[in-house]
Amino acid sequence: MANAQFPEVRFRGKLRPSQQDAVEIARKSLDSGERQLYVVAPPGSGKTVLGLYLWAECVKRPALVLSPNSAIQMQWAARTDLFDRTPPGGELASTDPKLPGLLTSLTYQSVTLPRRGDDGLDDAALELWRSKLIEKEAARDPAEARIWIRDLQKHNRDYYDQRLSAYRKEIRDEASQRGDTLDMLHRSSLATLDRLKTQQIGLIILDECHHLVGHWGRVLADAAVMFDNPVILGLTATPPDADNKSPQDFERYTTFFGPIDYDVPVPAVVKDGFLAPYQDLAYFVRPSEAELRYVANADDLLHEIVDLASAPRDGSAAPPEVVAAKPVKPLTSEPTEEEQPPIQLLDLSALQVVGSAEAAYAEEAESEPTTAVDPVAVAAEEVETIADAPRIAPLPAWLLASLAEKRHAAQKFNTWSAFERRDPEFAAAARVFLQMRELALPEDVPPAEWDPAAEAPEMAILVPVLDRYVRHALRRSPNSDDHALARDIITRLRMLGVQITETGCQACASPVGRVLAYSREKARAVIPILHAEIATLGDSIRAIVVADYEKTAAVMPETADLLDEEAGGAVAAFRMLLQDEQTDRLQPILVTGSSVLIDDDLQPQFDHVAHAWLEKEGFRVELEYGEEEGFCVVRGQGADWSPRVYIEMITQLFQQGVSRCLVGTRGLLGEGWDANKINVLIDLTTVTTSMSVRQLRGRSFRLDPSVPEKVANNWDVVCIAPEFSKGLDDYARFRKKHDNIYGVTDDGEIEKGVGHVHAALTDLRPELLEDSVRLLNGDMLVRAGRRTTAREHWKIGQPYHGEPRTTLEVRLDRDEREQSGFPPFAAKGEVWRDDSLAMSIGTAILSALAETKQISPAARPQVKSRAGGYVRMFLDDATEEESERFATALREALGPLHRPRYVVPRKLRFSTPTFWSKLLPQFLGQYLEQQNDEMVMLHAVPSALAKKKESAEIYEKYWNQYVSPGQALFSLRGAGEDLRIEAEKAGLTPRGSYHEKEVFS
Repeated sequence: MANAQFPEVRFRGKLRPSQQDAVEIARKSLDSGERQLYVVAPPGSGKTVLGLYLWAECVKRPALVLSPNSAIQMQWAARTDLFDRTPPGGELASTDPKLPGLLTSLTYQSVTLPRRGDDGLDDAALELWRSKLIEKEAARDPAEARIWIRDLQKHNRDYYDQRLSAYRKEIRDEASQRGDTLDMLHRSSLATLDRLKTQQIGLIILDECHHLVGHWGRVLADAAVMFDNPVILGLTATPPDADNKSPQDFERYTTFFGPIDYDVPVPAVVKDGFLAPYQDLAYFVRPSEAELRYVANADDLLHEIVDLASAPRDGSAAPPEVVAAKPVKPLTSEPTEEEQPPIQLLDLSALQVVGSAEAAYAEEAESEPTTAVDPVAVAAEEVETIADAPRIAPLPAWLLASLAEKRHAAQKFNTWSAFERRDPEFAAAARVFLQMRELALPEDVPPAEWDPAAEAPEMAILVPVLDRYVRHALRRSPNSDDHALARDIITRLRMLGVQITETGCQACASPVGRVLAYSREKARAVIPILHAEIATLGDSIRAIVVADYEKTAAVMPETADLLDEEAGGAVAAFRMLLQDEQTDRLQPILVTGSSVLIDDDLQPQFDHVAHAWLEKEGFRVELEYGEEEGFCVVRGQGADWSPRVYIEMITQLFQQGVSRCLVGTRGLLGEGWDANKINVLIDLTTVTTSMSVRQLRGRSFRLDPSVPEKVANNWDVVCIAPEFSKGLDDYARFRKKHDNIYGVTDDGEIEKGVGHVHAALTDLRPELLEDSVRLLNGDMLVRAGRRTTAREHWKIGQPYHGEPRTTLEVRLDRDEREQSGFPPFAAKGEVWRDDSLAMSIGTAILSALAETKQISPAARPQVKSRAGGYVRMFLDDATEEESERFATALREALGPLHRPRYVVPRKLRFSTPTFWSKLLPQFLGQYLEQQNDEMVMLHAVPSALAKKKESAEIYEKYWNQYVSPGQALFSLRGAGEDLRIEAEKAGLTPRGSYHEKEVFS
C-alpha cells in the first residue's frame, strides 16, 4: 500500500490505550484489503493524532484531510509537529489548496463549493420555478409564469434571489442524486480536486464526518472514485442517525463509511485520564398551576376519546358471540417440566409510547407502508359498501370480535400464535385493555400476564388499540357516521401528540408536550441547582445554561395563554438568574447568534476587559450599551463585530472568571465551542438524538490543566405530572436522551441509560416520584457536592472493561413487623437489612447453581447500596451468561409470586415476654423470653432450580444454611398450593421495585 516515494514519517509520542486499540483494528482491516475505516471517539480523545498516526505509519501515502471549519483545518496541520520526517526537508502538511503536500488539510467547503449563477444552472432553476408555479395553479401557462418571475426580479429582488437560490439547490440535489455532483461544482473546487489528483492521494481523512449526510457527502463519494479508490477514514464523536435525513443520503453515508470499526466509549477515555470525570444529575419540577390544569384537561380528553369509541350506538352490527375463557382445572398430579413451562410475563415496556419524547417538538414524516406475509393467514373477504349499512361495533365489542376471529385488517389467522406474530403490539394492548375492564377473553386467547410493579403509561395501551380501531374498522366501514367518528378520534389524538396515518400511528407536535417541555418552572430550577454548586465550588464555578432558542419557538395557538415567546428560551433563564442574589453575583452573560446581554452590575468591568481584548486581537469595534430592566444589551459598531468575534471574546471572559455563568443556545454552545473551565452544565434543551446529545455533553468533559481534580456535573431539568397520561412526556424525552449516555452511578458502577442518574429512574416510568420528588431532588443536590466521591467512583487509572455484567437492583417493600424479628440462626440484634437479606438469598442461589453446575464455583456475589433505598447485586468472576442467569434467579426469588413451581418460606424468630422474664433485668430476662419462629414471607424457588425436585432440594439446603429454616414445597397442588394461596391473601409475598441492568467497570 505504501508509496515508494513517500518518506519515512515517525510518531515520537506515545499512543493512548484507546488509540492503540483503534490502530490494531485498523491494521487488521487494511491488511485484509479493507478500504473503509470508521472510528467514533469522544471530543478530547485524540482523534487527530490517531488519524495522523494511521497516515504516517500504516497507509504511508499522500493524504487529504477535510474538516468542517478553518479552526479544525489548522489543528490538523499543527499536530504534525509530533512527527519526524526522514530524511528531513520541507513541511509535512499544507493548508493551501493551490499547493498540496504530503498531507493537505482543507475544509469541506473548499472542495464542494457548488456553482452559483452560471447560465446553465440558472436556466434549469428558472424552468423548474415556472413549472412549479403552473403545477400549483399560481400561473396558467409558461408566459404568465415568466411575467410573475420577472416582476419579482424587478420589484422584490430579495425574495427573487431567495427563491432562485432554493430552486438552484433543488436542481443541484437532483443532479447529486443521479451521481452528477462533480459537474455541479464551482470551477475553484474542480481545480482543487484536479491538483489533488496529481498527488496520487492514498488516504482521505474526513473529520467530523457526521456532516456528510447531504451535499458534502454526495460530492466526496464521487471524488473518491476520481482519486482511484483511496482508503477512507471517517472520524466523529457523534455518528448521525436517520432522523430527518434523506433516505438516499443516509444510505450513501452508511455505504461510504461502512460499519463502525471502533467506538471509543467515553468511560474508557475518562478512566485513561484524558477526559474529565463527570456525573449526570437531574432536577424534577412540577408544572405551574395553570400548566397543570392544561395537562389535566388533556388527560380528560384521552378518556373522552375512549368513552367516545366505546359508547353504544344505534344500528351497530352485533358482535359475534364471545365465549369466556374456561376456568383452569385443578391439577391432580405434579406436572412435568414440559407440561408446565415457566410463566412468561408480558413486557409492557415493549409497548411503544407514541406521542412522547421529541415528538412534542417536531412532526415526523409519514412512514413508508409495509406489507407482512404470514403463511398461516387466510385472506378475509373485502367489505362492500352497502346503503344503510350497520355501524361498526363499539371498541370493546370490536376488540373481542377481533381476538375471537383472529382478524387483523383484511386477514384472518388460523392460530393465536400466527395472529400474535402479525401484530404483537396490538395483541398485547388489546388483551390488557379488556382485562383491565374485567371483560372475559375468548376461550382460545391466553390472558396477558404482566408485572403490576412495571406499570405501563396508559397511552402505551390505549394508542395501539385506538389506532387499529380507526384504521381497520371505522375507516373501512360502509357507514358515513363511522367515518365521522374516525375523523373525530384522529383530531382529538393529535392534541395528545399522536397522528394516525394510512399505515399506522406516529408522533406529531403536541401542545401538551410543549407545555411540559417549555414550562416556566424549568427556568426556576436553575436557581437551586446553582445554589448547590456555588456552595461547593465557590468562585471556581464555571456554569453554562443551554436552551434550544434565545426565545422559544414553542408558541402555538393552543398554548398561547400559557407560553409566551420567552417561555423555555435562554432569555427566560437569564432573567431568572438576575432575580436571585446568589446567582446574580455570578455576573451572568447571555450570548446567542443575535444577542449579547450582560448583568447591569457587570457593565463597567465588561467594557474595560472587552476593549482590552478587542485591541489585543486587532479588532476595530466600538461597544454601545442599551439599558433594560436589570441588564444591558451589548451592541458593537464596526465591520469586525460578528458572532464569531464576540463569542470568542466572551468565552475568554468566562475562562478568566469575569463572568462565571454563560447562558446560550445549543447552536452556539454546542459542537465546535470549547471552554475547558466548564464544571457545571445545565441542559434545558429538548434534543434527544444521539448526535446532538453527544455534542452538547462533550462541552463539559475537557480537562482543565489548572484544575487537575476537575469533575463536571451535567444537569437535566425535567417537568413531570405522573398522575396524568401525558404528564410524563418530558420524562420520556429525558429518558431517550440518556439511552446512549454512559455515566457513573452512586455505587461506583458504569451504566448506560437513565438508571445511572438515579436508581428510581427506569426505562418505562420513574418510580417514587408521585410522593418523593422533593427527596429525589434532595439526593441530587447532595450528590452535586460530592465531587471527590464521584471522581473516586470512576477509578481513574484502572482499565476499562467493556464486557457487560447483568445486575439486579431491588427496593423491597418489607413489612414493619420484620423489624422486631431476627433470623432464627443468627445472634439476636442482627436484624435483616435489604443488603444483608439480598446477600444471604443471593449466596443461597449462587451455591445451588454452582452445585447443579449452572454457574462456575469461582463466581462471587457482591452487594452495593444505592440512593433511595435500592440495593444492587451482581457476580464477580463470572461470564456474561452466568451473570444474566444469576440476576434472573435472584429476581424470581425476591420478586412477586407468578405461579412458581416451588416455594420456600422465610421465617423470623420473635420473642414474647414471660412472667419470669418481666421480673428480671432486661439483660437477664431476655434469656427467659419465649421464642417463636414465624413465617414472614413466602419466596419462589428460582425456575432454574425448580425444574426437578432434586434441584429444589439442593436450593432448600442452602436456603436453610444462609437464610432461614423452611421446606421447599411444590406449589401447584396440595399443601404447597394452600400455603401459597394463604400467603397471597395475608400479604406475605414479596413486593418492591426490580430492575435488571447491564453495568460496566
